[in-house]
Amino acid sequence: MSGLEPGGSLAKLLSWRVAERPDRGFAFVEDDGPWTYVQLAAASVELGRRLGGLAGGDRVILRLGNDERFLPAAAAVWCRGGTVVAMHPATPVEDVARIGAAMDTRMMICDPDDPVVGAVDLPTLTFPRFSPEDGAETRELAAAFASPTGNDALAPALILLTSGSTGEPKGVVLTHDSAWTMLRATVSSFRRDPGPSPLAAEGKAPNLIASPLSHTGGVIRLLVALYVGRSVVLLKKFDGRSAKRLVDRHQIDSLTINPTMMRMLIDALEPDEALGSVLYVSSGTAPLTPALREEFEARFKVPVLQAYGQTETFGAVAIESARDVLAGRRRPASVGRPLPGVTLRLVKADGSEAATGQEGEIRVRTRTAMAGYLGSGDASALDDEGWLRTGDLGKLDEDGYLYVTGRLKNIVICGGFNVVPEEVEAALDADPDVRESVVVGVPDDRLGEIPVALVESNLAAAAVLDNVRVRLAAYKRPRRVFVVDALPRVLNGKVDRPQCQKIAQSLVVEV
Repeated sequence: MSGLEPGGSLAKLLSWRVAERPDRGFAFVEDDGPWTYVQLAAASVELGRRLGGLAGGDRVILRLGNDERFLPAAAAVWCRGGTVVAMHPATPVEDVARIGAAMDTRMMICDPDDPVVGAVDLPTLTFPRFSPEDGAETRELAAAFASPTGNDALAPALILLTSGSTGEPKGVVLTHDSAWTMLRATVSSFRRDPGPSPLAAEGKAPNLIASPLSHTGGVIRLLVALYVGRSVVLLKKFDGRSAKRLVDRHQIDSLTINPTMMRMLIDALEPDEALGSVLYVSSGTAPLTPALREEFEARFKVPVLQAYGQTETFGAVAIESARDVLAGRRRPASVGRPLPGVTLRLVKADGSEAATGQEGEIRVRTRTAMAGYLGSGDASALDDEGWLRTGDLGKLDEDGYLYVTGRLKNIVICGGFNVVPEEVEAALDADPDVRESVVVGVPDDRLGEIPVALVESNLAAAAVLDNVRVRLAAYKRPRRVFVVDALPRVLNGKVDRPQCQKIAQSLVVEV
């Protein structure tokens, strides 16, 4: 669209919309709002004036939840040439100083009531919530909002936190350019023109943001909405009833959620409740088992599109086409084809290229890929030829569809046999009496490692194991099954595998 030229600072996304329709509502926070573009821009300018001596390249922790403050705060940092280190506000206080030092941060922005205030030796700027109201002062402030005019494309825009193999904090560094490339690639998955759009017509359903804005899925959803001219509904913390209420209130037409959220919707809604206006659901950020996908589709009569990506690639690498799935064209178990601009290769354990249909490590080349890691001693994620090593196992069929088969680091080597936990989990989850399972490797004196399963189920462990026997070869079956009330989870709802590993090891010792 004329006048909307991608590139440079991501702050341009907000300046576009302020220039186009300053009074248009953009952000609902659950049942409150909307906050308009002019209100968000004014808040950004006001906060920016409090950033003091922040200079280009300085890193700022943004410790805010899913509300109206995240976008103005991020834009204020970008307008000063800084880099946003996105942190979930529930991150334990004792971890903040460690992460701040590892990321070499200059300051932190957080809520006035955040327990981290005064508890961490880091300059802290408090940013209180503000109401969706404006006046002459708001408009005067918003008039001063302007994205940087220099070429910031290769400068870091975001650092998204993840954990390294050593358990130390690790930041994935993503540039403005990788974000613009991600936006074009994402849009190209559902329409031919990958460019930005003018604001959607009044009454167009907003996008629901269910994942934390401090995580990949949430922040991508926010940026995409700005890029395509859609408003957003921010869910502070996911639960099935709240999501259903907001879907009905705003007539939301699609959901982007993770498998844990899918399970929460199934459990929270009554058997006769539908998802109303929702036409399809996109699932990402964690593996989706065939059993859960089938259960969800049968329950709500809407298709579930799978996507595959990583924080290191700033979102999706491959995605199922909505057009194909809605038309009944689907490759079972596939996560779809690579997005435009993404090149894949599959590499076997001996370093050779995997042939069509053969399993290998998925390696990726794309402009959306991270600029590197911060804060961890982990080795570079790039191989000698510059391909990003995902650590995931997969295969490609003759038509270029990708199938993700497991996680390289998760493989359990039991008596010389490779056991892929994701395959065992899929077999366990196919049991209607198993809500969810996790399989990890536990040291064993005789076999080196054994696969051990933690399951959420109303059955006894022996019954779970007996039911899965017909679905797995003997060497793949869990040697121990433990029924737990709830699997441990990280802040975005995904299962916490390292914690599951610790729990499984302690339970095996007790037996």
